[in-house]
Amino acid sequence: MIPKRVVLASSSPRRREILERLGVRFEVIPSDADEKIDENIPCSEYVMTLSRRKGEGVKDLLLSRGEDISDTMIIACDTVVYYDKNIIGKPESDLEARLTIGMLSDSWHDVYSGLYIIYGGTDVCDYDVTHVKFADIPERDIERYVATGEPRGKAGSYAIQGKAGAFVEKTDGDVNNVIGFPLSLFCRKLKENFGISVFDLGDQK
Repeated sequence: MIPKRVVLASSSPRRREILERLGVRFEVIPSDADEKIDENIPCSEYVMTLSRRKGEGVKDLLLSRGEDISDTMIIACDTVVYYDKNIIGKPESDLEARLTIGMLSDSWHDVYSGLYIIYGGTDVCDYDVTHVKFADIPERDIERYVATGEPRGKAGSYAIQGKAGAFVEKTDGDVNNVIGFPLSLFCRKLKENFGISVFDLGDQK
């Protein structure tokens, strides 16, 4: 059965844009879930745990408002970069962004995204990983890129769909996953667990 309402538990403009491009009709209700977590756990578990927290947080918010969510699908994600056994989130400063890009220069790194879906009494949690290879980036280009402000608020201090696309030599996996939404995984889970297509999400009545 097609949900009558779809809620994205994220304020990320990148995730909104991906769903909008597909014609999905949804509303945004950001989660205020606690994102503090042990970074020593496996990266896959890290992103799935945070995705679940975000989705459950929005579900609890809707229920606290007395809303009937039986026909509501809630979607939550979390994305991090993983390099040299370290989880790299959003930079706290431009200096940290410069150091991060310099570290990722001329090397491969992994981008993990967790996905959590709640609908009709069923919940699904999984993750996807995409491998990304950066070119050897001159220090001057790193400084100029950070000066644009684009790394702020981005996992790994870069946006592959933006100016940082110039740094990328190769990718292995779903590029949408790097942007912040594991679209291929999402479409597969919709079919396997709910028997619907992503295009059905533009047909809610």
